[in-house]
Amino acid sequence: MLLRLIATGALSFCCWSSARSVCAQAAPPYLGQALPGAEAVPFAPGILNSGLSTRDITLMPDGSEIYVGVFLPGFRKAVIIETHEGGRGWSAPEVAAFSRDSKWRCLEPCISPDGGQFFFVSDRPADPKAVKPGPFGIWKMDRVGQSWSEPRRLPETVNGNGNTFYPTITREGVLHFLREEGQGGWLMRSSWKKGEWTAAEKLPPPFNGDPLQANPRVDPDGQFILVPLMGRTDSLGGADYYGYFRRDDGTWTGPVHLGPSVNSPAGDEFSINLSPDGKVVFFGSDRALPRLDGKPLKWADILSERTQPGNGNTTLWWVDAGFLRDIRAKAISAQRK
Repeated sequence: MLLRLIATGALSFCCWSSARSVCAQAAPPYLGQALPGAEAVPFAPGILNSGLSTRDITLMPDGSEIYVGVFLPGFRKAVIIETHEGGRGWSAPEVAAFSRDSKWRCLEPCISPDGGQFFFVSDRPADPKAVKPGPFGIWKMDRVGQSWSEPRRLPETVNGNGNTFYPTITREGVLHFLREEGQGGWLMRSSWKKGEWTAAEKLPPPFNGDPLQANPRVDPDGQFILVPLMGRTDSLGGADYYGYFRRDDGTWTGPVHLGPSVNSPAGDEFSINLSPDGKVVFFGSDRALPRLDGKPLKWADILSERTQPGNGNTTLWWVDAGFLRDIRAKAISAQRK
């Protein structure tokens, strides 16, 4: 996250477990929301999208747990909320246990493709006795039964000494993230090898060629990386989402604009993710929903908009992932010619 700057094949993501898919008692996936089409709509309005700034999302591989990031005005507080499918229905959203200390901000959750690790970002200090927040860094929890272990801050070989944001990890254990520097940041990676994290390194070209870039999201199989970029000539305005796509020979395309399915003239488009089943793309945007009834505004209408997504605060949207498959296939085909 930048503070206020802030493929010919099918998408490769975990599928729903067969055990859950045949469970007659299981609640509908995605909190019972109808899957979106080719036009993006707010996800779970009135449930997870409350009218507050709502952005980052991660799900367990079988879709049974959903975690979402919510910000209060001025970024005074940032929490991660959760809801669980318990076999008969979804739990009411609540602030996750690890995110309840009001002294620290927590954001940008990411569950590993196997469901065994949970990464997030926080300004809580590494020293539990400290009373002042530290720089933002990546924290990690491990799956223990049906819950998570105590959070542990990743070492300085990963986090460095400044702000580090937006962890995302492949099946092979390669962690990608953003290390902030000035008004931009570097796309970085570190790998879990021999029981420890390797020293973070910058992603090689064609990555890191744009001075203003934000939060990377890597495909679990390492076939593409989605990144918000700013200031490019094909941008629709503000930050737009782009994709880097891996070719069969292991080389990468340059950044490809992901089009109007997820991009708009809105400025706050800094968070993009895909569902574990590969069906939908989630993304954050502060685009506003138009009012089309033509009626004069009343004070009650203004008050009501405070609790509705699409009111100009960042909203979590979702859209059918077919456009991404098409863009990936065209990008790889064009680069071959």
